Parts: sequence; structure tokens; C-alpha cells
Amino acid sequence: MILITHHTGEPHGILGAQTACTYLTENLNMPSIVVGIDRYFSKELLLKFLDDYYEGKEKIIGFSHLCGRKDLVELIGAVKERGFFTMLGGPQAEKDYYGEIDSSHYKTRFKGLHKEIDLAIQGPVDCLKQEDFHSKTGCLSFPWGKNIALSVDWENMYTFTDMLKRLELKTAQVLNSIGCPYAKKKNTVRLPLPDTIKERSLFIDVESYGCIFCDVSRDKGFHGRIDRDMVLAQIKALPEENGRKIPFEIIDEYPINSLKQIINDAAGAGIELSRIELVCRIDDINTHTDLLVEALMAARERQITIMFSSIGFESFNDKILRFLNKGITVDDIIKCVGILRRLKDRFGNSMLYRSDEGANHGFIHPTPWDDNETMSENNMNITMYRLFDDILPNHSVPLIIHHSSYLGDWIRQIESELNVAFKRDGTWIEWWSPPVSNP
Repeated sequence: MILITHHTGEPHGILGAQTACTYLTENLNMPSIVVGIDRYFSKELLLKFLDDYYEGKEKIIGFSHLCGRKDLVELIGAVKERGFFTMLGGPQAEKDYYGEIDSSHYKTRFKGLHKEIDLAIQGPVDCLKQEDFHSKTGCLSFPWGKNIALSVDWENMYTFTDMLKRLELKTAQVLNSIGCPYAKKKNTVRLPLPDTIKERSLFIDVESYGCIFCDVSRDKGFHGRIDRDMVLAQIKALPEENGRKIPFEIIDEYPINSLKQIINDAAGAGIELSRIELVCRIDDINTHTDLLVEALMAARERQITIMFSSIGFESFNDKILRFLNKGITVDDIIKCVGILRRLKDRFGNSMLYRSDEGANHGFIHPTPWDDNETMSENNMNITMYRLFDDILPNHSVPLIIHHSSYLGDWIRQIESELNVAFKRDGTWIEWWSPPVSNP
């Protein structure tokens, strides 16, 4: 079986897809590989490769982590026409399978993939049984728990542009936490209409657990941290380079509590690490600075680099931060930046966080609520605190509204209240395009 996923072609693994393929191979007797599809792939050559690969085999093919790409959705339809049994897994599989509510009344709403996908899997793959491939269709929803299959064969990763190529991994991922603890916190966010609507007096109350734009928080919520033995087992399975494990990202929005323990557990098992990458929230840094210092000392002692590869700043304006339900303020951000700069002075190259060191921090712009005031405050804070020196990414990322996120609820409420329809681009909602009247 081939599991197709979005990929940039860079030498990084995709934990979810590769865990699924390993489980299918080892537990369901279905030898599988992951094939990451570059954005500039040849559809004609890929379909020919699939026909050749599956010749004489049962035509079951999986898709995961589509990342809103319409070309991958079109690919699903093309392989289904060729007689493949199509499967969908990964984040938002259920939402993408069924599509948006009331899509028959709102013609622009995402209709879902139920016509292209035979079987969708929502939740951990290890709940899947071999007979499900032959007796089940529709969407199977499995609950998340801590005891999930995490055995990973990192040798089964390939990419495809115009031919199949084995990908030599340089970075990988280790799961430490299922979902995000911040996603446990319920908030009601009062949002104005986007600036594409002239009538701005209407405000919409939106319920959000976690960051309001995050489709993953809605997909998983939070189910706790993985047992330490399972974390260590994942690290042991990582490929090595020059006698050390390749760099890996800890999948955990609040990783600092576990960081020193991970370093010590690896050392106790005789495992040499090279670099640990953190993708985290700023409140983890601000709240656990002392623990971070202890972890950095332990890392430096063992010649391990700690890299904050992405921190979710997102905006440098309090109003936008509030609308995004980030749970932080500009003052919190400035405190975090100060901590990072002081730690950099102390630990040097054993701690990386700067944009010129390869970090790519979150900065969401534009948003639906930008105005002269928010722009002015953003620019003032960027200049005053010299954020362009070390924090700002090369370019900001426009706010993306996935149909299944809490902001998707916001858009649908606007459509219902004003009887209008926003354009969709696959699974994304084009908030930047003026809506049209809904017939």
C-alpha cells in the first residue's frame, strides 16, 4: 500500500504518516510506504507509476495530511476512477470526509470528500483492523488514548516530482504529547466582521478551545503526554548520523517540562543526541524559565543543541492576539524575547532561536481585522523591541481559515446572519474575498 501525503521535498519525516505505514506493514500484513508529493509533481507520471506499482496487487491507496492542496484532492478522484479503494487519515479526516454543514444551501461550502474517499479513519491508526478494508466504507472514528502504536520505520519515506526517490532523512519527529493543553481551555471570542464587509456593526461570538485558527486543536483537543518509555523507544528508533541521532522535533506545545528528562533518559540508555527542536507557545518559556535553564545546562554538557525552531508569537498587537484567542499579550511576548536573548548570551550556539539560525517563528499577517491602529502598533513594537533582528520570519503567513477550525464557525455564522457566501478554495475559506449574496 502507498500512503500519499503533502511534502516539500526537504529531508524531513512525517511522523503520523510513517507511523501509519509501519503499523500497516507490521500488524496488518500490508507492506506500505510513504510517498510525499511535491507541489510541482507530474500527475501523468505519478498515475503511470501507481499503475505499474500496483500491477498484480490489490489496489488500496491511502491519503493523509493534504494541507488544503486541491491538486491532491484531484489526484484522489483520478485514482478512484482507475479502480482504487481510497482511504483518508490524519488531522481532520472526518471533517474533510463529510464537508461543511448545510453545503446544499450554501453552494460555495466545501462538499467533503465522501464521493472520492471510500473509507476515512479519524483517530489513531492502530484501531484499524484488516477486515475493515473489505467490510467497511464511510468514516470510522476511533478515540485517542495514550497507549497508541508509535513504532516507526524511518526508512520508508519517498518523494515524487517526476519519479520516485528515496528520501534520506535529516530531521524527524518524536511524539511527547497528544494534542495541546491550551486546547482544554474554553473561551468565547467576540469578533467583528472582516474588512471585506462594509457593514461592520455586527459582532459574532465564537466558541474556541485553544487558538481560534487551529484546526488541530479541534481535531485532537488534549489527551495527555506519552509515557516516558514510549518517548525513549521513539528516540532509539531514529536514524543516526556520525554516531548521533539525527535532529528531531518534540511534538508538544509545552515541551520544557519534559526536556531535561528526555535528555537524561537518552543519556541513561547510552543514546547520543545531536539537536532537539522545539515548537512551542511563549507561555511555556515564560512560566518555565528555570526548568529551561536546567535543560540547557544538561544539553550543553552532552553537546546537544536545543533549537526553538518555531514559537507562536503570531502578532505584536493586543487586539489581534485577543481575536486569535492566543491567550497571551504583547507584554508576554516582549518578556519571552528578553528571556531568549539573555539565554542566548549565556549558552551561545548550544541554544538556537534566531531567524538567521534557521528558526521560523509564527507571524500571522494579514488578518481579517487589520486597520491603521493594529498596523501602527505592530510596526511600533517590531521597531521598538528590534524584533527584526532575531524574531521576525522572512515573511508573514496570511491567516488561513480551514473549514473545520473555530474560525470556520465564525464564517458560517456570518453567512447565516447576512445571507451571504464566501468563496472556498478547496478546504480553505477565502475571507479576503468579498462575499456574494447567497441565492
